[in-house]
Amino acid sequence: MAKLYKSLMRGSFGEQVTWPEEWEKATQAKTDLFKIIDAMPSVLDILRSMLEGELKRLGKTVDIDKVYINTDPAFPADENRPSGTLWEVTVHCLNNHISPAYIMGGDGVFVLPDTFSEQFKVKVLNTIVVEDLIAAVTAGLEKTLRAEIAKFWAAPAKPVHADNAPLSNKQAFIKAYAVVTGAEMSLSVMANNFDARLGERFAHLLEADAGRAAFEVNLQPAQDYLLVRQPCFVLDNAERAVAEMQLVNESTSYLLHTPENGFEFFERNTDLHSKLQQRLSLRSEQISYPKATQSPHVFCVDTHLKGQLENVSSLISGREQLEKPLISMLQENQRLHVLRYGIDTRFYLLWAALKRTDWPLWLHAAGSDIQQRYSELEESKDQYEAAYSSAFDTCFSFKDYVLRTFSAWAQRAFDERLDPEAISVHSSYTLQIAGRTIEQEETRTLTEFLVFGLHDNGYKATLTIIGAPDGSRLTAVALEQWLENRNLRLEFTGSLAYSPSVAWQEAYRNYLFSQMEFAVFVARQSGKLDSTDANIIARAMANDPAVTIQGLKIRLQVPALKDVLMISAKEYAPSLMLVKTADGQFELQKFSDIYAANRWLESALSADREYAALMIHPDYLHEASELLGSAGTQLSYRYTLDSRPVDLYLNAKAPLADYVNVAYRAEVALHKAIAPAAYRALGIEGRKRYSRLTTELKALSTVDARDNGFPTFEQFTYDAVKAQIEDLLRSRGSNISVNPDQIIIQTEEFRKSVTDVLLEGLAFEAVHPAYETKYSPKYYLVNGHPLVEKLDIRDLSSLSKTFRPGDRYSAMLEEQYLNKAHPDYAFKRAVHARKIRCEMYRNAFADFTNGRLSTESFSAVQGVIDNLKESGGYQSVGTSTAEGDIGLYKFNIGALGLTTPGDRAVGGVYIFRLKLSSGFFDLLYTPDAPDQVNFRPIAEFVPSIRFRKGPFRNYYSERILLVDQKVTNDYFDNLVATVDTRPVIRTQQRSLLPDLFTFHDERVRRVLSDIDERTTSLNEIIASVVYENLLKAANIVSLLVPPVGTVVVAVQVMKSIYDASQSHRRGDYSAALGHVQDVLSGLLTLGQAAAAGAPAKELTRAQRSFLSLFEDARTVAELVTYYTGHEDPADELIGFFKALMQEAESAFSKTTVR
Repeated sequence: MAKLYKSLMRGSFGEQVTWPEEWEKATQAKTDLFKIIDAMPSVLDILRSMLEGELKRLGKTVDIDKVYINTDPAFPADENRPSGTLWEVTVHCLNNHISPAYIMGGDGVFVLPDTFSEQFKVKVLNTIVVEDLIAAVTAGLEKTLRAEIAKFWAAPAKPVHADNAPLSNKQAFIKAYAVVTGAEMSLSVMANNFDARLGERFAHLLEADAGRAAFEVNLQPAQDYLLVRQPCFVLDNAERAVAEMQLVNESTSYLLHTPENGFEFFERNTDLHSKLQQRLSLRSEQISYPKATQSPHVFCVDTHLKGQLENVSSLISGREQLEKPLISMLQENQRLHVLRYGIDTRFYLLWAALKRTDWPLWLHAAGSDIQQRYSELEESKDQYEAAYSSAFDTCFSFKDYVLRTFSAWAQRAFDERLDPEAISVHSSYTLQIAGRTIEQEETRTLTEFLVFGLHDNGYKATLTIIGAPDGSRLTAVALEQWLENRNLRLEFTGSLAYSPSVAWQEAYRNYLFSQMEFAVFVARQSGKLDSTDANIIARAMANDPAVTIQGLKIRLQVPALKDVLMISAKEYAPSLMLVKTADGQFELQKFSDIYAANRWLESALSADREYAALMIHPDYLHEASELLGSAGTQLSYRYTLDSRPVDLYLNAKAPLADYVNVAYRAEVALHKAIAPAAYRALGIEGRKRYSRLTTELKALSTVDARDNGFPTFEQFTYDAVKAQIEDLLRSRGSNISVNPDQIIIQTEEFRKSVTDVLLEGLAFEAVHPAYETKYSPKYYLVNGHPLVEKLDIRDLSSLSKTFRPGDRYSAMLEEQYLNKAHPDYAFKRAVHARKIRCEMYRNAFADFTNGRLSTESFSAVQGVIDNLKESGGYQSVGTSTAEGDIGLYKFNIGALGLTTPGDRAVGGVYIFRLKLSSGFFDLLYTPDAPDQVNFRPIAEFVPSIRFRKGPFRNYYSERILLVDQKVTNDYFDNLVATVDTRPVIRTQQRSLLPDLFTFHDERVRRVLSDIDERTTSLNEIIASVVYENLLKAANIVSLLVPPVGTVVVAVQVMKSIYDASQSHRRGDYSAALGHVQDVLSGLLTLGQAAAAGAPAKELTRAQRSFLSLFEDARTVAELVTYYTGHEDPADELIGFFKALMQEAESAFSKTTVR
């Protein structure tokens, strides 16, 4: 398990992270810092503007790229007479320190190159004007560049969020620089450069106001900025309040920061001073340490910006001595190359130090030559991996494809360079249901919207473009017209080349060979392999035809697993496996035979479903494994490999080198999974409808769970007893707001809050205060609850005996959810019906696109859904036991294998009876099934129960009424204990479900039935209904760009449209894979950390979506603790969630009912 550290970075201070996670954040912080610099106008842009401005001042209207200074070849060549376009000549003169001197009557200015014809001569421009132009530009370059630099740093920065206070570019730069410096501090601790306890202390000092604990390092004489010796500063652990740091031989701890070495720890400042003297070759008196008057971040930024300005002057004045062209040097200065060099150097040193912390024990114990060779091979591997990553993105980056495609269209249509990442699209879609309007609003980046696509005709959302540059011609109408007949998922998969490019082949071969070279060195030095084994690998890398390279595959399947190579030779008995592990690195494993190799890899695949999805061909993934699991256990998949290796049909002369083609085809198959063949078969309008169904399901699921959902039993009881106690107090003349959780009843048997006493059905007797003893029941108030003088313990005793919260809850359901006269009844019923219909449609689309439904079945399923009514009127069904016709039927479990109204109905699971060309065919509809298959042949039901290790017995049992549980479990036990052939469950006409409006009432009646029949805690029964619906809704709402096709595969590619800085936008893709409790565990960790005083971490998109479904913090705390198995929520946790909910209004998704 990876070691966890406490982050010292801004924005994540106090979080527990691994160093690779911290490194990723630090790298992103560095990228963000450099982006600010890169936004500065280039020197060439400024120079062009100067030249065009000077021409305008002279009244000359010419295109500097289309007028040419041509020199007469009759005269000797002269460097002072450069030729080319006016722009090229200007740049050439500046780079080479030339003052042009053209020959009158020979040289001239023309509209074409290499001509001296009068008809092509530029009338408004001659060589004298050109000489004057270049002289003017040269003379004004220094002043203009300095002015433009100063102007840029003073200009307002583009805010990340619209509600942020505006900052100047310099202020934004200081803020970004502070994040990078904090990241350095954090990584330095993780690299063991100094103690973690001191690191936390110095991290606070680094952020102290006005550099309270900082001293600047002053060097005399002043150092050349280009020497990268400044800025340096010292953090003093003792925070001495002196004008200058004095050198004292005291061990009070200091932290020095220098441009090339980063943070260095010293016990005494005398040691620090000596190190600086030695490093800079300066005498003691040439280094002083004045007290800082500003934060280290401001000091460092000011030093760099001052150096940037001064360097402009020094470069221009000393351009005759420059080794590179002036413009190039000025551009490097414009990009703050000194700062970049320092940061890159420090990060390189940190990377090496961090890598050393992961060294295995054998490497720590090895000699310096082995360690040196290890580092060399690792660095080479990392370099080739980076080169391969770049080549890989060129071929397979979905995000890059989307950005390129849009940018090309924007350039062609508007002649504008637009960044889809900087532009957002707000969409508003409305549904009219039972006289009310539901509005679903989404705000996506333009990149996300391009992937999501448009709705189908007749159901369009209203789009608004946000964040486009001023004056841009990009409009919602133009965007819709462009996307009308295109789908970027499909276009991306269609753009994938059949065979790899030369660049990809070379990059992959270098990557593979460097990985193998590193892996064999590690395996050899660690003792995994001996010299004979290593020799086999060396022969394979040398393309020895006597060495065999094969693959492995899943039993009964054809395609080989991706990134798995079995290496063997005739005279060599063991089996060697080169495999890419779940962490993305290749490693070598040695096995006694192929069977041992299979067992090892099967275990690795079974341990990580997402890893398996990257290894197995996506078309075969669903059938490649058996799903295991039961109630209370984590689902898992079991994979079985073929006992024989599979031939990869590699080139016999160079098998390993030829593997590049196998690897490429595997990547193509994986990336085509985001838009499978069935997705293409949907057609343009079908794909748009899929997108629209996603929007509708978000809106309906949110309203059904948030607005129309059942209250939790705990919250209902809390509200009801609070109201009753307050009514009682008001009747006695006391108007006080009470909190039943803070009124604690203490008896000899228990000490619990009023709420818990009622929830648990505890009753107690209380006597008159005059007869109380020290053993008598009492109540007391906690957590600052206001005094309640007129509440007697006998009142609470009476409540404990007469309140009966279960009966009250049932009555509430009857009144508010089944009473047709209730003002909200019609709306609740209609929303639930529409949600069921929408979910059925969308699940049908999902199963069709991932290959689980044939075209004919898909069409027939849609026909059944189309015919379901939403009327609420009486529908005559009849009592016939004959098999039904086309339609939707209840799924009842019974020993006879028949579906009758009196049998055990499975809630939410139905039979779709279809009429296909081959005759009638029954599909079992299983939403939220463990294997994520929504439609399956009904014949699969009995085998799924008989498979003891599978999860389906639990799936069906949970949906059976409590009153039917025993009979159903006996039936399941009988199925498991026998192997006889059972008849397939058939439909009967009397179990037909023609009207979706009946589903709402049926749902409520099932809950009421379970309340009446409860054998466990009533709270658990209601919680299982309420919480599951909320979790399901949160999962649906959280994804802005849902995957299409085989989910576990598509998710891997869909994640790639977000970079590290956009992780908060990704949504809960883990929830799409069935890991629904990740969100809850994360929220609980946040709450516990906050209660312990740790700073709050930014909410993820999934957590925001989850919180948006609740109206009170108490319910959130109840759900989180219920599902994570922790104690009842404390007041601190409820308070934390209350504060969190006030801030958690999602900026991305919003559902409103009017």
